Amino acid sequence: MKVAFIFGKGIEGCGVTRGATILEKWLTEHGHQTVNIDFDCGQIFYRARNLSFTGPILKCEKNWTVDDCKDILAEVNSCDIAILHSVPTRKQEKYIDRCREFMSRVHDPIIVVHDHGITKSNINMIPQGGEIMSMADVGVVQSLNGHSKQMYTAIDKSMESNLYENPIWVDTQLYDKFRASAEERRKHIVYMGRMSSIKDPAMICRLLPHVDIDEWDLSLIGCERSISGATVTEPLDLCTAPYIPAYRNLIRIHSVNVKGEIRVPRAEALKTNTKINSYEKYAYDWGMETLGKSMGSWCGYRLRNSEEYGNRMEYTMIESYLLSMPIIQRHFAENAKSPEGKLWGEYDGPIIAEAREEAFIADEMKRIAASPNEFNERTRACQELINKFNNIDVLAPKFLDFVLTKGKRSDKINYIEAISDFFPDAAARRANGEIIVSSGTSILNKKPMTLVAGKNNEIKPVKDVASLEGFF
Repeated sequence: MKVAFIFGKGIEGCGVTRGATILEKWLTEHGHQTVNIDFDCGQIFYRARNLSFTGPILKCEKNWTVDDCKDILAEVNSCDIAILHSVPTRKQEKYIDRCREFMSRVHDPIIVVHDHGITKSNINMIPQGGEIMSMADVGVVQSLNGHSKQMYTAIDKSMESNLYENPIWVDTQLYDKFRASAEERRKHIVYMGRMSSIKDPAMICRLLPHVDIDEWDLSLIGCERSISGATVTEPLDLCTAPYIPAYRNLIRIHSVNVKGEIRVPRAEALKTNTKINSYEKYAYDWGMETLGKSMGSWCGYRLRNSEEYGNRMEYTMIESYLLSMPIIQRHFAENAKSPEGKLWGEYDGPIIAEAREEAFIADEMKRIAASPNEFNERTRACQELINKFNNIDVLAPKFLDFVLTKGKRSDKINYIEAISDFFPDAAARRANGEIIVSSGTSILNKKPMTLVAGKNNEIKPVKDVASLEGFF
């Protein structure tokens, strides 16, 4: 079997490509062929440097049109399965139509469209999400009860039985080499992951008054400086941004060069009162080794709508369950369910806490650090959960069986025709070069929209002022 992995937004190096590389490696180890398609959309993804693929990478250059990609299209059409792992967002407006046109010419393989959105806002950042999904034979969503499922089936009812919840898989054995014994662990609490308000990295900063800083270390690993990471929100004890003025001088930010070497920039070296170390980027093995030698890891993943959780964790939580004592968000523990239907908080192992419980977290970590037997028992229970629910040797065959059993859909719709009841001139506008929006904002609300300068533009009906009724 031959499988194509298509990155319409480009190879990013975050969870999207992480999951793809794990499946790709598993496929090649089991005798299958792979090919990877990298669409250059004008962005540089530094994290991608830490990824490796087993199959060839074919690049669609940023100045190429679909017609320039004929050889790449031929390669994709020679595959049995083609998985679209990412699509340009509003930020890559120039490349949105190119991705759609490319996928419209993929005919021979079973098409899988993998949606990685976990909140309404990032699901709706894909302007042509509904239309792209209508091209799929199988759709992968984060939750079978969430916003993306509603969006994809609102117009195309035939997708209802062809949706599959995102399998977050890992090769669990690869982590054994990073795991230190309880006695070898640093008294160290880390946050590992990108800057994301839904993961609350500022918990590390809020822990500072509650730990003995001469005994414990606190670190942000992978948390880049961004607008959201430096924006103050009130009240301060719920603010999720770690780089706000209240914390900035307490954090020493390290840089990492292309070789993975860690440096302290001159401006950071001059700081005199730092208590927290931050690494905006990190080499993967170094990050896992650090996690495997740390006592605890804050996993603040929380969604406002519990239906969007699905039956899964996300990668940095999985890594924390495998290598450290995970401290998981109370909302997640009490609302998100595992694949067997139990709440994650019902399982033994992790510490459960939330913002404003920093003193509790510090006391628990201090107590557990003094009890190696309890640390070993609880972390072993966490590891067993990941082996049960996230082992690729179990998940990959199930996923492939679903895809191959569903096969090619014979009832795909013409999406532009299907939305003609509320967007009658969509086809004409597309022919005129406009970008038609089919995200949840437009589809679920039945609002005709185009994308203009990176923003949704609702098409208002033109008033007929020739009549008295039109005038008013």
